[in-house]
Amino acid sequence: MQPTDTVADTICRTVELGVTITGAAADSKDRTHIWCSVIDPDPRCPECRIAGQLRDRAERVLTDTPAAGHPVELHVAVPRFVCLTSGCPRSIFRADITGIAAPRSVVTTRTERWILQRIAIDKMSVAAVAANLGIAWKTVNQIAVGAARNMVYDGGHLDGVRHLGVDEHKWKHVRGQGDSSWVTVLIDLTPVVDGTGPARLLDMITGRSKQVLKDWMNSRGQRFRDRITVVAMDGFAGYRTATGEELPRARIVMDPFHVVQLVREARSMPYPHPAGHVRAPRPQERSSLQDPPDPAHPRRVSHRHAEEPAGRVVEQP
Repeated sequence: MQPTDTVADTICRTVELGVTITGAAADSKDRTHIWCSVIDPDPRCPECRIAGQLRDRAERVLTDTPAAGHPVELHVAVPRFVCLTSGCPRSIFRADITGIAAPRSVVTTRTERWILQRIAIDKMSVAAVAANLGIAWKTVNQIAVGAARNMVYDGGHLDGVRHLGVDEHKWKHVRGQGDSSWVTVLIDLTPVVDGTGPARLLDMITGRSKQVLKDWMNSRGQRFRDRITVVAMDGFAGYRTATGEELPRARIVMDPFHVVQLVREARSMPYPHPAGHVRAPRPQERSSLQDPPDPAHPRRVSHRHAEEPAGRVVEQP
């Protein structure tokens, strides 16, 4: 058991990562650097599972959660061992530190959770999170997308899906920059139909076309496609054609939102007169569910006064 710096480890909570602080410093860029070593590293070879001999330590730099409002970099001294077992294909190996950081990751595991919490719970922008961590916007965005995808795709997120919702969403309102401005959104409507909970987001894929939806359905597997009984969507012909080809036994319906939208558009359009003339759009009728007009409204008060007959003038004797 390696001795630890109790005070420093408690303040920075580095023990929960499995490391102990051996040194610290601050640079001119307002960044805190913390040097640490792994507590009780596993010396066993990943191939033969026999303990090797300590060779040296290699430094791995990781971005950690901010400390006292300043970006933090962890300099982890990762032990390297030599495997002395004859016949083992591995000669040198590093200690397993996947509890500290994922392979090829530039941040610690708790920093990934911190990024998701700041974006999803605290509503911080990606730029603000990147500034707090002292890393690039692109890096934070990739980490957030990857962590969120791992949370959704837990291996069983498609189990039990029978009612599928398909819609498009315009996520980018600027021209160019290569990627499509539209994404196709896939939603599990089964909990809503069964009354067991809200709808679940299944996936968001770049593009809005027949081929995009066909490729997604093909990659799900035949068991998933056979289980879908109803697909709710808007009136886009590409989605309808793709669903008919890939899910021939599923019933295609239009979701209530787009049904109401089409009815409203139809009511507001001019309709032809039997004699060939075009009438103006019908005035919007007041629904019985709407609040009654406010008699105290200034415009209604002025109209009411204009319609009321003038009072009699009484002549003075």
